[in-house]
Amino acid sequence: MGSLPHILSYYDLILTPIYFLLLLLWIIYWKKKYYHNSPLKKYIIPAFVLKVACCILLALLYEFYYGYSDCHNYYTGASEVWKATKMNPLYGLELVFKPVEKWSIMAQELGPYISKPEFSAGIVNMFKVSGFIGMFCFGTYLPIALFITLLSFLGSWKIFMVSVEEFPEHYKKIAITCLFAPSFVFWSTNILKDPLCIFGLGLCFSALYSIMKRRFKFLVLLQLTIGSFLMLSFKSYIFYIFFVAAFYSFYINFITNFKSRYKIIIRLGMFLILALLTILTISQREYLTAALSKDFMHEVLTIQNVQKEQEGSVYVLPNVEDYSFLGIINTYLRSLNVALFRPYLWEVPNLIATANALESFVVMLFTFYLLVRLKIIGFFTVAFKNRVLTFALVFTLLLAPLAGLVSFNFGTLVRYKAPVVPFYYTYLILLYYKIKEKKTVL
Repeated sequence: MGSLPHILSYYDLILTPIYFLLLLLWIIYWKKKYYHNSPLKKYIIPAFVLKVACCILLALLYEFYYGYSDCHNYYTGASEVWKATKMNPLYGLELVFKPVEKWSIMAQELGPYISKPEFSAGIVNMFKVSGFIGMFCFGTYLPIALFITLLSFLGSWKIFMVSVEEFPEHYKKIAITCLFAPSFVFWSTNILKDPLCIFGLGLCFSALYSIMKRRFKFLVLLQLTIGSFLMLSFKSYIFYIFFVAAFYSFYINFITNFKSRYKIIIRLGMFLILALLTILTISQREYLTAALSKDFMHEVLTIQNVQKEQEGSVYVLPNVEDYSFLGIINTYLRSLNVALFRPYLWEVPNLIATANALESFVVMLFTFYLLVRLKIIGFFTVAFKNRVLTFALVFTLLLAPLAGLVSFNFGTLVRYKAPVVPFYYTYLILLYYKIKEKKTVL
């Protein structure tokens, strides 16, 4: 860890304002071209500038407060690409676009850190993407981070636009949940996997909505392809959870719009198929338990041990290796709770964690209020009336507990759960106004 270079230098002081102005000019052009007459245009520049400010602040915290982060690791790989590019641009391109096993001898000498065998494919991909961007930023940290933050902003904007198209009367509230939610804005920046996954998620979510609206265009297919590639390249589990949530949303959309006297029979058939799959899964529980024990849970416990050795706000979920039915349910609920509602106010060791705890506390109160007002069942069943809400709820109930299960550190958790935030917060705010306006449907 100590051998990794600092991420900030004097070059950042010089280049960051220049690249920020260039990106801001592009944002202004983009706003005028596509949102000239739209009431949504007022959110574009403030949301982007806030994202940039959070990016710079988080970089300062990583450099001068924490002293180490995943950003240091990724920037080390990106720096090797830049050093190779300065020697010969072809070497830099070779490090980025060729598999490690096909590098030339010179490339191997220039990229010893990138080619370490212990790094996973996702980490190596992060080296290459940040390194490629660095080829146009003189290998300087903050300009690279600004480009990745821009992609994160565009991904969150895609999520915002889908939600607004589905609920146009609530666009002001949705702007808060998708563009200005504190933890989402702050932790989805810098040279990390999470901002790129949010960009990919936004592309896929927008493409999914277009398909459900029967808008079949080449651009839709291109967005779906790029978004899927990004999620699979950096955090494949987000893609798989997206796929499950998308499938279920398609099912709800099909059932809602299917007009036939055989509609009840089709619903019953789908229910029987799901029930059969559940029975088969339970019948293979011993096999699944062995597989989990050998692979997934081994990784979970390994991560837990690593987090315990690091300084910071560590939490532990007990009995995660209990594969009984009640054990699995208990682990799921504990993981869901920690992802959505922790850290609690009494668990915070510093000011940054206090901000996260305050936001989690508000979300917890909001959730409990809606659960009571909607008599628990209504909190969930209202999602079945709308395809976007269906996706938001299913995606949250799958990704949030997974983030809570594998993090074991509140600092890491807030990044891992970032893709959930715009969906769950939007779900909550729409349920709230459903109650307030006393409507039977959204």
